[in-house]
Amino acid sequence: MRTILLLFLLTVDCSLLTGCSVTPLTNKISVGEEPFVLAIGEGPDGMTDLYAAPAHGGGFVRLSFNRMIESAPRLSQSGRAVVYLRQLAGAGRAPEIVVLDLGNGAEERVVLPREAGAPVAVAWLGRDSRIAVRAESGVFGFAAPSAAAVPARLHGADSALADSALGVPLGSPVAAMVVPCDGGGLCVRTADAAVSPLDPEGHGAVRWGADSVGYFNGAGFEVRPLAGGRSRHPEWSGAPAHLRELTYAAPAR
Repeated sequence: MRTILLLFLLTVDCSLLTGCSVTPLTNKISVGEEPFVLAIGEGPDGMTDLYAAPAHGGGFVRLSFNRMIESAPRLSQSGRAVVYLRQLAGAGRAPEIVVLDLGNGAEERVVLPREAGAPVAVAWLGRDSRIAVRAESGVFGFAAPSAAAVPARLHGADSALADSALGVPLGSPVAAMVVPCDGGGLCVRTADAAVSPLDPEGHGAVRWGADSVGYFNGAGFEVRPLAGGRSRHPEWSGAPAHLRELTYAAPAR
């Protein structure tokens, strides 16, 4: 009886006082409190979905379960939300932009103006206050998250800022970008357009906070400090097939 009463009181406390929600990440990843990664992969059912895991190693958790194809995820700086593209397989439709609250599972969908064309990449701007979208006809931006958001074309400095965020910037303030090398692998391009090799086997680069960069290579996944020193190799279990498009968040404490 005491156990039942305790469970009842905990349920009341959660639903009425804190308004907390249960998501696939509940009790597995402390959203907004610990560093974690989110990625794309295929589950045992062959469906392309979102997966998440603690950044420095641990088990992957499946976050989405549907027949839509997710791609291009980007975690917010706080780690409390992710923006990504979602498309119905074989329908010939352009992907939709989805902003998902990782704390309660609520989502908002944003539609680009017709002249923008299909979206191909998304990123967060201004301490999670805006979202940039690279589309077929240029770069657009909108306030986030908002179901009533109206994306507008970005110009000048705003467009340049969005271009940086949509890529893989290094450092804070940004001092360089990770770009594909002409002959394959990953290179670093500085502000004065100087290009130097990063890893001849590297691919799928991701900004790993202000002081590191992460990417896939022949050894698995490597996190390399920008200032030099020993690289790290997170040990993840339960990774989906064809793990790709990682995005990283390390919430400030």
